[in-house]
Amino acid sequence: MATQKDDLIGKVLGQFEIIEEIGRGGMATVYRARQLSMMNRVVAVKVLPRHLLHDPSFYERFEREVEVISHLEHPHIVPIYEYGQDEGVPYIAMRYLGGGSLEQQIRRRLPGLNEIERPLRQIAQALDYAHQQGIIHRDLKPGNIMLDESGNAYLSDFGIARVLGSNLTGSMIVGTPAYMSPEQANGLPIDGRSDIYALGVVLFEMLTGREPYQAETPMAILLKHINEPMPPISTYRSDVPMSVEYVLAISTSKDPDDRYTSASSMVEAFATALREPDAPPPANLKLPTKTAPMSAPIPKATTPITAPMPSETAVLAPSSGRNWTAIAVVSILLLLFIGGITLIVTQLNVDTGSDVIARPTAFPNSSVVEQPNYSITIPNAWIPPTVFNDYSDSDRMIHAWEATDGTAFVTFALVGADNLSTEAGFRAAINAYDQRYVQPQSEYLTLIDEATAPNGTLRRSYRVNAAAPFNPPGQMDVFYQAQGDQLSILELYTADSTANTLVPTLQLILDSLRVPTDV
Repeated sequence: MATQKDDLIGKVLGQFEIIEEIGRGGMATVYRARQLSMMNRVVAVKVLPRHLLHDPSFYERFEREVEVISHLEHPHIVPIYEYGQDEGVPYIAMRYLGGGSLEQQIRRRLPGLNEIERPLRQIAQALDYAHQQGIIHRDLKPGNIMLDESGNAYLSDFGIARVLGSNLTGSMIVGTPAYMSPEQANGLPIDGRSDIYALGVVLFEMLTGREPYQAETPMAILLKHINEPMPPISTYRSDVPMSVEYVLAISTSKDPDDRYTSASSMVEAFATALREPDAPPPANLKLPTKTAPMSAPIPKATTPITAPMPSETAVLAPSSGRNWTAIAVVSILLLLFIGGITLIVTQLNVDTGSDVIARPTAFPNSSVVEQPNYSITIPNAWIPPTVFNDYSDSDRMIHAWEATDGTAFVTFALVGADNLSTEAGFRAAINAYDQRYVQPQSEYLTLIDEATAPNGTLRRSYRVNAAAPFNPPGQMDVFYQAQGDQLSILELYTADSTANTLVPTLQLILDSLRVPTDV
């Protein structure tokens, strides 16, 4: 199959002849090109996916956003030469920088402590200038920091995340999850302090060579940014003084009011920390602490339910309160939900050297449902007077919880099975369960996706159509996992109207599920 690279190399977009691909991300590809009208000047051309133009309003947003950022004139902001579309291909032409990106440099080798201040200061100056113009970057990361041959740093892609992420509502969460501030991850209003948080994450990566939060899914990473303290640098590098830890703690405070007021003031603090490594912590520093579990862990080894995931997502949407009426918008919402619910994965705090996995803290307005053979956290509003609705029969235990308006439900089931330790036995148990309990609902369930996680969990996602007798149209995801000599089955359903809003809640429910392996 021909790739975008094969299609474009050698072709001309506007006045730019494409020479070679030099970078590729989730939503754009960057090429080295020649500007034919300027004596073959070498430029970088960022090409966005053709399919974006299928949205009639996209190009208007594209022009509006790029027009604003093209007027940013700062020595350390990559200048934009031209933008437009050619034969259905949206593109942005900008200055070519031969040093590659900071991301590529970090992958080649970690910079020394004495090499960090200069590029960090240059990027901070660019950020402060943009913030003074009322412009927030929203997607600051090493991949958007370019270097010239002398190692000078330049900030690129102002506003691009906003262009790519604003196709549903004006309140989209846009950016890259690994670098998002807590308020950005929550879909709250942001200001320049959100970029300062991201700059703190970039500094963490320059010091350690890794992102601070590791998880299998974008949604899980967002929740870590919201809830978990920044890991100490000393875990990964021994030569970084504690004074630098203080700078990182302030830069990445969960509360924007506790961060530096400007990017340059953060860099000044970093430079001072290097000069005065034994300096005491600032008086107003709020060092993060880990949240203690609300109750004791189950005193048995447990196995997490883990959802198989696609690759990193750069756009996640909160609820807009909008009434989705257009078929096209509903389709986009469904795809977003599929991407969102498929991003669900369990996050664990593992006590090294122990066979006990600590349960996460219950999330707000929820309660832990403790049973002899499982534990799960459920929103209080979904818990009936009897703790759960019991639909068990002679062959399975199944407990259920449902939103009062019928737009969401969770069920957890256990059934006995043989030979679950083998792939054939696991599949046979799933097929037997599917034949008895899922196939009878085939008139209103359509299988839309199936995937297996590294730990063996099988997820099947179904479209629930309007013929369903119990709920409005939406999606149901079923997770199968072997638990000792029993098969566990977790079902999550949400209607199209609430899919956006409930993805974080479903993530937290999955995070909380624990099943002893010897039930």
